[in-house]
Order: sequence, then structure tokens, then C-alpha cells
Amino acid sequence: MTSRLFSRRSLTLSAMAAAAATAALPRGARAAFPNRPLRILVGFAAGGTVDSVARVLANGMSPILGQQVIIENKPGGSGSIAANAAIGAEPDGHTLLFGIFSLAVAPALTKLSYDTTRDLTAVSQVASVPLFMLTAANAPYRSVADLVAAAKAAPDTITYASGGVGSSAHMAAELFTRRAGIRLIHVPFRGSAPALQALIAGQVQMLWDTPTPAMRDFITQGKLRALAVMTQARLPAYADIPAIGEVGLGNDLEVQAWQGVLVRAGTPPPIVATLNRAVVDAMSQPETRQRVAAVGVEPMATSAAAFDSFFKSEVARWTAVARQAGISTQ
Repeated sequence: MTSRLFSRRSLTLSAMAAAAATAALPRGARAAFPNRPLRILVGFAAGGTVDSVARVLANGMSPILGQQVIIENKPGGSGSIAANAAIGAEPDGHTLLFGIFSLAVAPALTKLSYDTTRDLTAVSQVASVPLFMLTAANAPYRSVADLVAAAKAAPDTITYASGGVGSSAHMAAELFTRRAGIRLIHVPFRGSAPALQALIAGQVQMLWDTPTPAMRDFITQGKLRALAVMTQARLPAYADIPAIGEVGLGNDLEVQAWQGVLVRAGTPPPIVATLNRAVVDAMSQPETRQRVAAVGVEPMATSAAAFDSFFKSEVARWTAVARQAGISTQ
């Protein structure tokens, strides 16, 4: 579900639950954490969307926790370098990991020095961004049905771009092609921006991408056509774009480029509860939500248990897709 479907009531209940868990602690335990600045490890370079959201969150959490929350960028390995550093930190809650979609895909793509679900504990999801199924405006496909019919008539002739092997765009396309029973040709780029430019230039015919300001502008300008959004139901902000749930290919095609906060496994539950409260409280602030939305990301917050369940289901889901498709970076 996207954050547009995330109710204010759920947000309030998450905050109340976390606050209650913290209040139940002995006075000494409450005072013990945090006792120094915290750091959020981001597995991508400064300046990008992921880094921007993490910094907005950190700024919102600092006054709530009474300690400075610092962003530490550790780019590389599609986020695995940062994940490895977080898992190697003390399980005391002072080192957090800002995880994204690639964290759930990594176990299926390469051999890791850690076990993603065993060695990390979920704190809260903070963003949910749906993917859009795009084609150039001058392409012959005006609907998902058109694309499927063309791909079945001429297998392995239609190309689609992505921001790289194992990216959300790549995995969404693989999931779709398997459900539709078609074969497309994958053309990976180094990032979503060049992939989008390749689509506009006619170098490729399809792209799955998040609703960035640039993408929305290109649709408005008539340079791109959105065939569907990868959600079960239409989004209020894009009511004229069909949802993938409408096309009759199954109810498991929803894909979101999510973001969330995790810590090393073994972090005491009361500390996880305190961190969850801080994230939920920060994400409930109008200024925080506005700043996150400004970079093209839909803000949200969840309970630790809800994010834990979602995260584990994502790992299982994309591991299965990657194995079926034979996707690997090794």
C-alpha cells in the first residue's frame, strides 16, 4: 500500500504503542538510551533521493530523542556496504540502517557476509513509492493489453530499461513478464535518470520507474505515456492511470520502492520501541512530511512488527523472482 492509503489513525496508534512500551520501562532504563549521538547509515551517495529522505528523518528525530542524529554515507554494493557496517555495530540502538528495496533483493543476487533477515531488526517503514509502467508517447502501446499482445506476437523484440540489475525497475519488470507470460529484453543503465532519458530518446521501449518530478513533467509534456501504476487500486493523484490490479494478471503485481529504518539484531526491544516512537513522531510532523514529499517520496510510518513482517515478505518474494528469472550479479 502507498502512504496515500496510510491512515492518520494507524499512524497515531503506532505512536501510542511505541510510547506505551517506552513508558513501561524502569526509570533507569528510559534514561540510558540514547546517551550519545546516533548515526543513520545510508548505502548511497549524498545528494540523492534516498540520502535526502534520510536527512529529513534524522533532523526530525534529533529533538525527539534529545541527541544529534547524524547521517553517514557508505555507498557501494547497492547498499550492502552500509548494511554490513550496521550489522557489525554494537546492538545498542545508536547505529541505524536506512534500508531500501535493494536490501530485500541483495540476498538473491550475490553472496553476502550476513543474513539479511536474521541479522537485522525492523524499526519502521518511512516511505512507500509505487512504480509506474511507462512507454514513450509515440510507442504503439496504449494499454497494458496492447503491450502484452505485441510481446506475445514477437517475443524478445521489445526492450525495457532499468537503473541496474536487481533494481526495483528490473524486478518489477521481471515479475510482470512472468505473470503476463511474455519475454522482454532487459537493458540496464547506471541509474534511473539515464534509463529515463533512453526511453525518451527511443533507445528502449519500456521502463518501470518511480514518480519523480522529471517523470511527471515528461508525462504532462506528452513525451511519456503511463500504461499503469503498480498498485492494486488507482491512486487519487493519478486517477487517470489504470492500476495494475485492473488488468487481470493476478493480485500480486503491486511493487513499491520502499524505504525504512532497521538496526542490528539483538538490539533490546525497549530500545527498538524508543526508536520506533521517534520515527513515528518525526514522520507525523507536517514539516517532515512536506519535505519528504518534496523529493517525490510518499511519507509514512509503521509499527516495528508491521515493518518486520513486510520486510521479510519482500526478501522471500524477490528471492523467488530472482531465482526464477536467473538474475545474479555474481
